[in-house]
Amino acid sequence: MTPPEAKAWEGPSVEERRQMKQQKQKKPAPQAKETPPEPHDTELKQQMADEIASLKEQLRQEQEASKENLNKLLYAQADFENYRRRLNQEVESRIDAGKARLIQNLLTVVDELELALRAAKNAENTNVVVGGVEIVLKKFHDLLAAEGLSVIESVGKKFDPTMHEAVERVPCDDKEEGTVLEEIRKGFTMKGRLIRPSIVKIAVPQIVESDSSKKFESGSS
Repeated sequence: MTPPEAKAWEGPSVEERRQMKQQKQKKPAPQAKETPPEPHDTELKQQMADEIASLKEQLRQEQEASKENLNKLLYAQADFENYRRRLNQEVESRIDAGKARLIQNLLTVVDELELALRAAKNAENTNVVVGGVEIVLKKFHDLLAAEGLSVIESVGKKFDPTMHEAVERVPCDDKEEGTVLEEIRKGFTMKGRLIRPSIVKIAVPQIVESDSSKKFESGSS
């Protein structure tokens, strides 16, 4: 038999070990302690949040201002297009009115030319026909002058390349070089602007043969 003292050294029984294991499993694990944030980090985060909010507000304001400026630009562009359209219509209307007035005056000249042509067919005296045509031509010139048309004075004037077109150079001793001798076709200006240049003949100095050339010609003959 085992003495009573030997029992005191025996380990826990199976049931006791099972109960001890269950108690260990039921015991809650120790929770880790959370470290409180430092005051400096909290202040920095708040500053960053404030700056982000401020930037967002500035962006919103800039977007609204850009949208407003774009609307103003579109309105201004529409107003300008309307103004340009009205201006073009007004200019065209004035041009058409000016053309109509000029045509009405020209029709009066046409009527008189037709009367002169009828009279010429039945007239025996050509002087009457010439006089009638001269009257009609004068009225025509007066009408064009009223519209701002002016005849370019050419004969006896110095050749002006902006007003004259020379088709012939005539040797002449008694006129200065470049003087207009004859006008082949009249030129006109409209309110100072060239409409048609005058076609003219101008004077150039005569080429005088030298004595040596004459001697050479006489010697060769």
